[in-house]
Amino acid sequence: MKDFVLRENVRHSTYYYLARLFDLPDSFLADEHIPEKLHQVLEAVNSEAAEHAAKLAPALAEEGVEKIRREHMKLFVGPQQLLAPPYGSVYLEPNTREIMGESTQDAERLYAEAGLQKDEELKDAPDHVRVELDFMHVLIARTVEACEAGDWQKAEKYVNIQLMFLQNHLSRWVTPFAKVIRTGAATRFYKATALVLESFIKQEFLEDGAAMLEEFNTLRAEST
Repeated sequence: MKDFVLRENVRHSTYYYLARLFDLPDSFLADEHIPEKLHQVLEAVNSEAAEHAAKLAPALAEEGVEKIRREHMKLFVGPQQLLAPPYGSVYLEPNTREIMGESTQDAERLYAEAGLQKDEELKDAPDHVRVELDFMHVLIARTVEACEAGDWQKAEKYVNIQLMFLQNHLSRWVTPFAKVIRTGAATRFYKATALVLESFIKQEFLEDGAAMLEEFNTLRAEST
């Protein structure tokens, strides 16, 4: 159990720090050492993503929060046409020209299945990259809590939602999203952010999610 919890806590932290890279940049990035902490946790799980993450802190120091903040607005917020729309439906449903399409509704369904209620103060769409990363962060925390409480049925539900969300959402749009960030970004900070995100989510989908499921099933079998 201890090793499983330690590994899941690393995944939990990685999703959290990744999500913070898509918050509107402010002094918290440096004050809370977000780039350094992300690099540290990635070194334990994904050497390729860690290599890209190592570039974040120097880029932040050299380019400065104000420059990165302006680029954040151009890439993800507006008011002009977004260079890198941060919404899953833009990439999953490119022909509909709608943000709240079927893929967004499916994301909301999984949020509800996990027992999450929408925060009324949350202004971002349900398929915003930050929301989706934070959702995985919460799912992993709840999985660990259920395992430690011996509630294997609830833990299995959270594990399955994690895998479904990776398969049907994050893994399906991370590559085109990362590509438009790299194309549109003028700062090294966001070019590195795109590479970190793509590398981490790809490994999560192709390797780490399956490994987590296998370890969970072994742990559950040993407990009964």
